[in-house]
Amino acid sequence: MTRSFAVLLALVLLTGGCGRPADEPRPSASEGSSPANGQTASGDWRAEAAAAVTRGVAALEKMSADGKWLADPKGKPDLGVTALATRAVIGTGGQSAAKWRSALDWLAAAQKDDGGIYDQGLKTYITSAAVMAFVASKVPYYQKNIDQAAGFLAMIQSDEGDGLDESSEDYGGVGYGGSGVVNLSTTQFAVDAADEAGLAKDHKFYSKALKFLERSHNHSESNDHQTKLPDGTVVVPGNDGGGIYRPSDSKAGTHKLDDGRTVFRSYGSMTYALLKSYLLCNLDARDARVKSALKWIGDNWQLEYNPGMEWVEKREARYMGLYYYYLTIVRCLDIAERQKVKLDAAALQGWRGKVARAILDRQREDGSWINHQDRWFEGIPALATAYSVIALQVCLDER
Repeated sequence: MTRSFAVLLALVLLTGGCGRPADEPRPSASEGSSPANGQTASGDWRAEAAAAVTRGVAALEKMSADGKWLADPKGKPDLGVTALATRAVIGTGGQSAAKWRSALDWLAAAQKDDGGIYDQGLKTYITSAAVMAFVASKVPYYQKNIDQAAGFLAMIQSDEGDGLDESSEDYGGVGYGGSGVVNLSTTQFAVDAADEAGLAKDHKFYSKALKFLERSHNHSESNDHQTKLPDGTVVVPGNDGGGIYRPSDSKAGTHKLDDGRTVFRSYGSMTYALLKSYLLCNLDARDARVKSALKWIGDNWQLEYNPGMEWVEKREARYMGLYYYYLTIVRCLDIAERQKVKLDAAALQGWRGKVARAILDRQREDGSWINHQDRWFEGIPALATAYSVIALQVCLDER
């Protein structure tokens, strides 16, 4: 598939960027005001969000072809796009599962003997997205598919089975399920799906993942990893509390501190991914690692672009992948609230309404969403709409 969801998702997660559905990005918080960065979410956002979800689901239904969705209008049905869109149209309570059994059955039929759900490449992402669709359906029939997929995600974790020990920077992380580097993007997706699948919390998968998470964290008290760059520069762990792409790389580049040390620059999407994964790997609000990541988020709250990425040479990098970025934010903060983590930072007060308002402002007349900063294919309405619908559902689900 030339424009497969797997490639899309890998690239979006790789950079963790964000964007906007217009030919030119909105001004940043420093350049002008916007509801996305305001201290309050004006109006009855819950009623508006519920209506937007209904319109978004209707738009997705129109895009469906026999219970499947395409990544390319000229291509074949795509497993990844179908998994994500199915999760969106089913909703958080499984209300519409019966209507979309054909999509769920198609995903189940794609499961391989090793438990993975994929057609070609990037197995982690498609398997994880399918798990989330099955879980949302609340249909017991798919429990065996969920269990086998969780086993697959644990199997592909980088560990002793790959000849590694804890001294390896890849130890505990999850890669693409084939070629490609191990990174926080794929790891957080696998951790999220494993948790959704009900993988027992005493499973070694979580404790191993913690080692990789620590090394992808600018928190020198828990991160012992140093990297020597090709030019000889030694990069040491920072201490601002933010997350990076992998122990030896940040897509936001490096930064020299006043004392002469060089650190990888933290950025928003990876910090939300980091905090969410920490919480799913059994850390709680009392842990210093959680506190430091949460502080970074509070200090760097931003919905117009991905904070940290403004240092990248290409200005548009900060605006790519907006809808995935929103989904990462709400998943992280929703899990934090459910685990009784206090979100005390002023910027985080009313976060559900703030993120919802940013999404609502970008919905098109036909109920869909699209990002004209489409380098990572958020120009595909099915993908951008699925991200947006799921994010709004999370905002509304204040159990």
